[in-house]
This record gives sequence, C-alpha cells and structure tokens, in this order.
Amino acid sequence: MNALRVIRPGMLSLIEDGGRTGYGAIGITPGGPADRYSARWANHLLGNRPGSPLLEITLGGARFEALGPLRIALTGADAPLTINDVPRPLWHRYLLKKGDVVALGMARRGLRVYLATEGGWQCRPKLGSCAATLREHLGEALETGALLRGAPPTASALPAHVPPRFQRAFDPDLTLRVVASYHHDLFPLSARECFFSQRYRVTTATDRMGCRLSGKAIDTPGEILSEPTTLGAVQIPSDGQPIVLLAERQTIGGYPVIGTVIPCDVDRLAQAQPGSRVMFRPVSLAAARRLWRSDASCPPQCEAYV
Repeated sequence: MNALRVIRPGMLSLIEDGGRTGYGAIGITPGGPADRYSARWANHLLGNRPGSPLLEITLGGARFEALGPLRIALTGADAPLTINDVPRPLWHRYLLKKGDVVALGMARRGLRVYLATEGGWQCRPKLGSCAATLREHLGEALETGALLRGAPPTASALPAHVPPRFQRAFDPDLTLRVVASYHHDLFPLSARECFFSQRYRVTTATDRMGCRLSGKAIDTPGEILSEPTTLGAVQIPSDGQPIVLLAERQTIGGYPVIGTVIPCDVDRLAQAQPGSRVMFRPVSLAAARRLWRSDASCPPQCEAYV
C-alpha cells in the first residue's frame, strides 16, 4: 500500500491544498497552506501542481510509518527530521520503502513543516477543495492511526532538493513590507507614525486565521462598516493591537485596515513563532510589484500567488 500511517500526528496536522475559492459570499474562508512559499516548493520537488494536497504540520512532533514505496518531500520550519533514526535535511525529496519511519522533532525556528507526496495526498474534496478549515467543520485534524494515501513512485529527473538560496532560515526578527490601504488616511498621523516606527511581538493568540501582535497601542478611527477582507490585511481593532490576516481569515471584517502586507512577506509571517519581533515598512503599490518579482526570496515559482 502506497501510504503513510500516522504514529503520532504532532500538535496540529492538516491536509491543505490551493484553497477553497468561490464561497466568500456565504462566509467560507479560502484556507489553504499558511506558508504558501514552503508548500509550493514541497510540491515542486515532486513535480506536482502548486495546489496539490499536502500536509501542514504545526510545530512538528509528528511520526509516520511507510506502508509501501512512497516518494515524499519536506520543506518549511527548521525542525529535526529523521528517517529510520538517521538525521536528514528538510527542503529535500526522499524515496521511502515499506517499514521506513519518518519522524519530525519540535521546530527550532519557524512554525510549520510541509509534507508532500508525488501526485498529492488522496482526499475527498468538500466544496471543491481538500483544505481543512476547522472553524467551518471542513476537514479535520490528523489523528493517530490515520492513513495518508499516495501514489506509486515514478522516475524523477527533478532536482532532489531546493537550491540553498531559496531555503528560508526563518529569522525571528522580521520586517514586513506594507502597502497603504484606503483606510490609511482615516488614522491620525501620530497613529501612522507609531505603526511604522515600533517593533511588535507575535503573541500566543496567533493562529491560522491571523497573526496577533502586541506593542504600543495605535489610535484607531473606530469600527467601520463590515467589508470583504484580504490576505495580509493589517486590521487595527479597538485595543490598538494589530492583527495580520492569514490563510484562514474571516471573509468580512469591521476593523479599519491600515495597510496590507505583500504576499511574499505574509508567508514569512506565517512561520513566525510567538515572541518573534515584527516591524512594518511602507512601500508603494508599484514598488511592491517590483519587489515581489525581484526579491530573491520570491522566485518565479511564487507567481501563481498574485
């Protein structure tokens, strides 16, 4: 059987794919991998389509047994990886045989590891997607004894690892580039200066819905009429503490948005552990487009995310 048996699922392990589109009008979030950059590279190593179903493992601590030949790839957070107790690097592709045991320790830097297989993990789509969004009871967290079914491995001419220059190191000090929103001018000048001049901390309340930050409170113009949200939107609720919306964001919100983090930097933020330090830097929309295309951390493989 071409499958992995879950010996230990880790803190939170979810099947994710490219996300669930077309249902925002009825309040269903797109979902999908929190760090699309790492997820895309895992699928790329196997010749899969960018949105093929893969496993997102939060914090690590997972263990699997191969029930037959299987080709896999792992990318993302800096977590100890062993295959049959032999240390192996992430951002690589591996060919497993029956009885092989894959184990992930707890992440040292970064938050999420992506485990993909050739052709994508088999799953039954709900509303056109396999993306697990637990708040909406679509999909479920992996449990001990579950089977992840793949496909028989085939010959591959692809490189066996991601080039080192594209492997992320997950620095705990982040500078996120932000495009001003049309709410930007609703904030007093002092609030805008405060937002861009201070360093925030990622809090333990962060999840797949949004990254909650703590720092000096920002004066807010108050709530607005609810309107659609977008990935990377920086909401400022009444307590003045920013929330950056991530993959599992709500579809509408009534908090003013001071700006939007550009896509490449959202992926970095999605890997930030609690306690990581965050600063924001303003960029124009034109500059954001140029940065996104030229930044070495955003290779051509990222283009599907625009």
